[in-house]
Amino acid sequence: MLYIAENLKALRKEKALTQEEVAEILGVSAQSVSKWERGDTLPDITLLPALANFYRISVDELIGMDKINDVQARAEIFAEGHNHLRNGNADAAIAAYSDALKIFPNDEGIMSDLAMALALGGDKTGLTQAAALCETVLSGNSEEKVRHTARAALCFIYLKLGEKDEAIATTRNLPHIRESRETILGQIEKELETDEIDAYLRCIAIGE
Repeated sequence: MLYIAENLKALRKEKALTQEEVAEILGVSAQSVSKWERGDTLPDITLLPALANFYRISVDELIGMDKINDVQARAEIFAEGHNHLRNGNADAAIAAYSDALKIFPNDEGIMSDLAMALALGGDKTGLTQAAALCETVLSGNSEEKVRHTARAALCFIYLKLGEKDEAIATTRNLPHIRESRETILGQIEKELETDEIDAYLRCIAIGE
């Protein structure tokens, strides 16, 4: 998430300016300033230096890079996504992780969790996207835990896509216990129903 909206509103109020006054200074409409502060739209990228200079801050401060880079911000993203999944709201989790990925495009942990949310969403397009995200994670240099989780999820994503041979092949590289080759291969051989596959995906995603 970007923090431009709340920052622009707070900075304007600190200067005791109206939206109309800011609009006149920047040469835009008051409606544009209002939309920026509500988060409905973002300022044109060419306006960011002018806004930063006007408020005597850096562009990084304007968009909230201090918050974006904060470890706590990432922790909150995962907590929000997991809560949505616990409540059975895959669409909300997909939205949360998709927004987060716009800010952290190389975060393989977010990619992995988005993949699982998409897989729980159920439609084939989402499943295909989920598989691609898992493959991206596995082709990168992510942490071992993230790789194991992505690989375990990929087994069931392939299964939901009807690609059982791919699912079985993927289990060969799994670690142990919940995400192990033996456990998941045993589940796959049971001819699971979709709700049972989703239950196992949920187990991998949030440990329940």
